[in-house]
Parts: sequence; structure tokens; C-alpha cells
Amino acid sequence: MKTIFYTFLILFSLSTIKVQAQGKISGQITDDKSKIVEFATITLLNAKDSSLVKGALGDVNGTFEFEKVNYGTYIINISQLGYKKYYTPKFILSAETSNIKLSKIVLSEDSKQLGEVQVTAKKPFIEQQIDKTVVNVENSIVSAGNTAIEVLEKSPGVTVDKDGNISLKGKQNVMVMLDGKPTYMSASDLANMLRNMQATQLDKIEIMTNPPAKYDAAGNAGVINIRLKKNQNTGLNGSANIGLGYGPYKSLPKESAGLNLNYRSGKVNVFGNFSANDRKSFQDQTINRKFFENGKVISGFDQVGNNDRRNYSFSYKMGADYFLDKKNTIGFLFNGMNGTWKEDLNNETLIKNAAAQLDTTSRTLGAINNNWGNYSTNINFKHVIDSTGREITADLDYARYDADNSMKYRTSKYDTQNILRQTRNEDGLTDSKINIYSAKVDLTYPINKTSKFETGLKSSYVHSGNNMSFVFLVGDLNTPVLDPTRTRDFVYKENINAGYINYSKEFKKVSMQLGLRVENTNGQGTLLGKELLNRHYTNLFPSVFFRQKLAKDHQLGYSFSRRIDRPSYEDLNPFLFFLDPYTFQRGNELLQPQYTNAFEVSHTYKDAITTTLNFSRTNGIMTEILEQNNALKTTNVTKINIGYVENMGISFSVPVPITKWWFSNTYFNLYNNHYVGDIPKTTINSDGTSSTILQPLDARATTYQANMTHQFTLPKKYSLELSGWYMSPFVEGQLAGRPMGAMSFGIQKKFMNDKATLKLNVNDVFWSNQFRGSFIFNDIDVQVTNKWESRVIRLNFSYRFGNSKVAAARQRRTGLEDEKGRVKNSGN
Repeated sequence: MKTIFYTFLILFSLSTIKVQAQGKISGQITDDKSKIVEFATITLLNAKDSSLVKGALGDVNGTFEFEKVNYGTYIINISQLGYKKYYTPKFILSAETSNIKLSKIVLSEDSKQLGEVQVTAKKPFIEQQIDKTVVNVENSIVSAGNTAIEVLEKSPGVTVDKDGNISLKGKQNVMVMLDGKPTYMSASDLANMLRNMQATQLDKIEIMTNPPAKYDAAGNAGVINIRLKKNQNTGLNGSANIGLGYGPYKSLPKESAGLNLNYRSGKVNVFGNFSANDRKSFQDQTINRKFFENGKVISGFDQVGNNDRRNYSFSYKMGADYFLDKKNTIGFLFNGMNGTWKEDLNNETLIKNAAAQLDTTSRTLGAINNNWGNYSTNINFKHVIDSTGREITADLDYARYDADNSMKYRTSKYDTQNILRQTRNEDGLTDSKINIYSAKVDLTYPINKTSKFETGLKSSYVHSGNNMSFVFLVGDLNTPVLDPTRTRDFVYKENINAGYINYSKEFKKVSMQLGLRVENTNGQGTLLGKELLNRHYTNLFPSVFFRQKLAKDHQLGYSFSRRIDRPSYEDLNPFLFFLDPYTFQRGNELLQPQYTNAFEVSHTYKDAITTTLNFSRTNGIMTEILEQNNALKTTNVTKINIGYVENMGISFSVPVPITKWWFSNTYFNLYNNHYVGDIPKTTINSDGTSSTILQPLDARATTYQANMTHQFTLPKKYSLELSGWYMSPFVEGQLAGRPMGAMSFGIQKKFMNDKATLKLNVNDVFWSNQFRGSFIFNDIDVQVTNKWESRVIRLNFSYRFGNSKVAAARQRRTGLEDEKGRVKNSGN
């Protein structure tokens, strides 16, 4: 850590050293009405042959500057949309005139040019770039009115299972970020937040399967960065949208509305957005379980659950950038989301004997009400050292997550004659509050035109407080009696200190990037005030990237990285969560981090068609397992560390413009997952004691995924889109899943000078998206089917307003990194 810090100081000092025989050129640009021209493109040219020397971008004050320019004779060319090109007279930079400040440069409007300009090109829905895959959400018709998680399901290599767990190329533990800031939530809670986020709030999704060292080392599958819209126009402008969805199966409506505003003038840029959602949905689930003893079936459970859900939420974002001067900018961001998740459960379980005859019927009615709020604040600063790209950025972040959950369960048991024999009534309360603090600083230091050095430091602190209490309602008076096994107070504190260095170099036909990240982790957990865990560990995470240009249209890329996945805060929480009278979920305070080594080799043709070979091995893989108690007929769900999982695959990304009006993008991924490890089995003996044995797991499956999107541009500003995805059978530890897939269709019409857009789409046209899977391992035999309201018809209207003169807005990658991805606190 000291070495990184000293390196940082040395490089900062070097940036202030002046080079001999070099000077500086500056100036300011206005128009013929004395109005400042912002963000013009300025090029410094040799007067002798007009060859390019340097390029720059003017700031909000119309000023520009070239530093460390060799003595000589030059001219400057200035261009900006809406103005005629301008060339300065020749001037000489020498020892006598080493600091030239050009007199005010006046541009003339080019009204004819503006009248003729018409932009017709647009980016495809899925775009392959050198280091990542980009999903341009705004350019998709079928995304209109959808939620963010539904857009993710259409993204190449991404799958979302029945519980909202996100996988990338068959691997879980993806680090999901919003505007470069991870979401701090577990898979299920992150999925709930994304279900409450409109697709109209999204600009694009960046998918990185092998991110460099400047990103946190968390996430063995890679990084998914969701970038939200931030209007980039000058003056006052924005957009508004309203949408209505309809699920035909149960006639359940979905309503949404949103507003985006941006104001930019002079040194200030202020922006904000607001959206609201109100959605009703359902989920139907069947579970069939068999219990064995000495290899024979002794009991069976056939369970049917019908859940009706309603969730409404408000999300809001506001921020501002203030340009102190041409080298210093300060910014502020605030994000918030509040919501309520309500769920009514109706579960019926038929309990059968060894002869598969009905023995008991259990019916559970449940009501869950979850109020939650997520808030994050960021203050950032940027200092430009010089015009070569050398800069320092700093971020201070604070995030808070609150959730209050009340639960009511009423269970009745009936005999074969449908006579009530037993009741079980219970109420529960859970409360979770998580506070996260983060500070980071980064230095970007181009050494010359072909090499660059980057380094940075970061420190974060997390305080997670979780309370849970359950009571049984006893007797005719429903007297509350505390259940001590489910009344807990768990506190987890964690501090992570990190630093990284990155060096990149370009040669004639080869470019490379070498990185090293170090992370020091300190965690402490207490249960009812008693220390439960105390961990301190430091790890190194190298990354290596090479890109080789073979010919004009062919490139090869090679990459390696080492990554870590720490347990989520709730996975460490030893609470016993009630799902139904026979099913529980428990955290595991003994859960350890898992480590992944990942390799990739890719070939790119014409910077578009990409073929990738990948291999990764994750040691100590955190795997969800089922544990059965045959005596009590209960099933416990928990996570443990097992040996390893190996993932090997090949993928193809093929964006093809078939005709001028038909664009196709196909993604195909073939991979094999191989899980190896030992699963503990605990047996309750007749004398009440227990014994545990280890049973080997060796599960393997070859799976393929396919995503395809077709976009059709039609006359009279109509356009169509047809998209679909499919995944063949797969395995995840003990779980074996069956095929999944869906097809969607949309039509769009633009009018009112292209400022208004009306989109109609149908998602999952054939209602084929459902989860079917099984847990079959030794004496465990569980079959699961889960179907939800994925087929929805939506109508969405959006309108853009305000000034249309483009000026680049600042994007920030803030300091809330890996910690967010481990919070389970966005509401269920």
C-alpha cells in the first residue's frame, strides 16, 4: 500500500515539471453575437503541411488550451455544429513567444448547413465493442414499458432465474453497477429493485466478462454496468413518458410514468429524474418432495402455491456539476428509491404416506408487507492536470438501505376426512438497516501517445444491523408467545481497503494492459452482542490483457484475471427464515469467500463479429443446498462452500445488417459447468443425537444460450422489432434446470418531428418463460415448477422537449463498489 501511495505522489510531482523548448497556446471562442461557443472541437495543425499536432475540446466558457507544444509555426482549426469552420492565421511559437493567447475567435453561424442536416443512423440494440458488449436500451421497441430486469433477460449471455438471480455466461455472482456504482444488493433484492425500475430510465447496459484491475475484484462472472439516462443538451430540456401494461391471464394492470429534466448553462449543469410504478402480478409454484429411509420412500409432499403480488415504488435522482474553471469540476449526485411490496400467499400441501395415499392436508395463508428505501449520495471532484489526459478524480460516497418487513402466517391441518385437526398462527417482524461509507481517489497519467499509467486508492466501511422476531399466537385469545429460535439481533461490520495500478502500452500491432489490485478485508459479526465471526485477510488480484492485430479486419485478444466473491451480508446472518411450515432458509456464519481464475481468448472480425473462448475455475464455490429432516419432514435451504466449479465455453456475437432496413444481432454461447465437492448430510438418531457424513457431488452439464434481435425500419417512420432467447438444460450445484425461453414483438411510430414516440409490444408472446428444475441428490428428490406473469401487452408514449443543441455531459463512476452487491435490503 505504501508503494502505491508513493508512486501516486511521484507521478503527481512529475506532472508539474516543464519541458524545455515547449510552450503553451490558449484562446476563447464566441459567435458573431458575442455568445460563448461551448465544447467546440479544436485542432492544432502544422502550418507547413496542415498535419495534425494535437486535438482538444473547448470548455463551457469557450476556452481551450494546448500545453507542452514544441516551438514551430502553426495554425488552428475550429469546428462546431451550426457554425462555419474557422482557421486562424499562421503564428509562431518560440522562446520569445512561448505563451501565446490568441485574440477572441469569432465563429459565424452556418444556417444553410443546419437546415440540411438530418441524422438517420442509429445504434443497434446490441453492439459489440472491443472490451465489452453494449445493449442500447433506448433503441429497442420491445423494451418500452418494460422493467430493467426484463431488458437484462434479453441481453447476450445474461440469464435471470425464478428468484431473480442474475448469471452471465452460465456463471453467477455478477457484480451489477448503476452508473459505475454497484448496487449493494443481493441477487433477490437487486432483482426486486430492477423490477421497479423502468426501461425508459436506462440509456445502455455494458457487459464486461473480464474487467480490469481498476474495478473491484468482486464478481467471478464479470461486471454488468447499467447506465441511466442523463440528458446531454444545453438549455432546459428533457423527456416524459407514460405507460400501461396488461397481463391477459388474470387481467392485472401495470402502470408507469417518468420525467427527465436537464438544465445546462455556463458553468452549471443540473439534472434530475423521477419515475413511479404500480404493478400487480402473480406467481404459481408447484413443489413435489419425496422423503427416503433406507432407500425407500416413506413420505411425499405435493405443494401448490399461488401468490398475488403488488408493488409500487418511486425512484428519483438529482445531481449537479459545477465547472470551477477549465481544470476543476465538482459534482453532486443523489439517488433514492422508496417502495412497498405486498404479497398474499395461498399454499396447499398434500402430505402422503409411503403408499402415496393422502394422510394430511396443510393450508397456509400468508400476508407479507415490506416497506423499503434505498438512498445514496456522492460528492465528486475532478482536476485536469494538463491537456494530455492527465487527471485526478476523487469521490466520497454514503449509502443507506432500510427495510421493515411484517409477516402473518395462518396454517390449518386437516385429516383425510377434511376435519380440522391443528392450527398454527404466527406473526413476524424483521428490520434491516445498512450504512455504507466509501472514499476513493484515482490518477490517470498518460506517459506518451502510446502508454498510460493509472493508479488509485479506496477505503469502505459497512455497518449492517438486522433484527428479527417471531411470535406464536396461542389459545382462543391469540396470546403472543415469543419464538426464541427466530428472535435474533445480528450485526455485521466490514472494512475493505484497496489499491490498484494499471499500465497500458500500444505497439505497432500489439496493445497490452497489465494490472494489479490489492484488497485488505476486515469483518466482524456479533449475534445478540456475542462475537460470532472475526476475519482479516489480504489478497492480490492480477489482470493481464493483450490485443494483437493480425490483419486489416482481424484481431486477437487474450485476457486473464483473478477475482473474489465475498458472502452477502444476509448469507452470513444465522437467522432462520420461515417459508412455510415445512421449508426454512438459514444463513451460514461459517461461509467463506470464493476465488476465481478466468481466462479468455477472443477473435474480432471488422470490429463487429466476435468469437470468444473462455475458461474459469472457482475454488470454494458458494453453493445453495437442500438439507432434509426425514423425522420432522422439513427441508432447510442454506449455502455452503464446496470444492470447485469449472466453466468452459465458446460464444459468438454476430451483428449483421442484412439490408438497409433490416438489422440482425445474434449471440450464441455454448458452455460446460462442472461442480465437484462434498455435501454434508446430517442424520437425527433415535436417541436424539445427530451425526454428519460427507457425500460427494459431481455434477456436469453442457448448456447453450441464444439471443436474437431483428429490427426493421419501415416507411412513414414505423419500425418493428422481433426478439427471442433460449437456454437449454443446465446445472447449478444440486439444481438441474430444464429449458427456458421467450419471444417478444414490438411496433413503433414516431411523429411530431420525431419528438414523440408511441410503442406497442408483447413480451413472451407464447408464455413459454417458466422455470422447471429438480434437486435429486442421494436421498433428496425435489421437483419444482414456477410460472409467473411474463406475457404482458404494453403501450408506451414518450415525448422529448427542450433545446436540441448537443453538449457533452459528464459521466461519473463513483466510489460505491463491491459492497453494494452484497446487501439484501431492497425489499422482497
